[in-house]
Amino acid sequence: MSRIGTSVVPTAAALLLASLMVTALPTSAPAQGLQGRTRIVLRGGYDTTRDAGGVGGAVRIPVGGAFEVIPSGDYYFVNRGDAWQANLDGAIRFGGRQLFYVGTGVAVLGRSVNGFSNTDVGWNLFAGLAVETPGGRFGLLVEPRYTLRDGSDPFWMTLGVSIALGS
Repeated sequence: MSRIGTSVVPTAAALLLASLMVTALPTSAPAQGLQGRTRIVLRGGYDTTRDAGGVGGAVRIPVGGAFEVIPSGDYYFVNRGDAWQANLDGAIRFGGRQLFYVGTGVAVLGRSVNGFSNTDVGWNLFAGLAVETPGGRFGLLVEPRYTLRDGSDPFWMTLGVSIALGS
């Protein structure tokens, strides 16, 4: 049996905030480091709410200035059944070399146990630190992520490796 969360306000707020961030940023991005290069991220971490480790991935797509669109997904190794989360987020980089970032977005969370399934929609809030090797080909990131939804609100701490696409 499936259930879709009825909380539309957080989702609408996240989409509105992402739209405002896109329109408020300059349209040119510096052509060095994290800026201007799409990156593939492989990550792992621990979800304190589910008391479970997990793995996932993301694509960080620069769309203007210091703004990135980040589709991602994670699978959690829960004791019984399956748990996953799919996200569509936006983030703004800041700081001297734009090492830090904050973001928000929409999450779809799924859980199934013994033939019963549950799907909720939530709102992500996250921040992180992303550093890269000289030349910018590889990077490391640390990201705490909190997802607001009806019921328990998962907190997920991740470590990831990123690889820049293109030259």
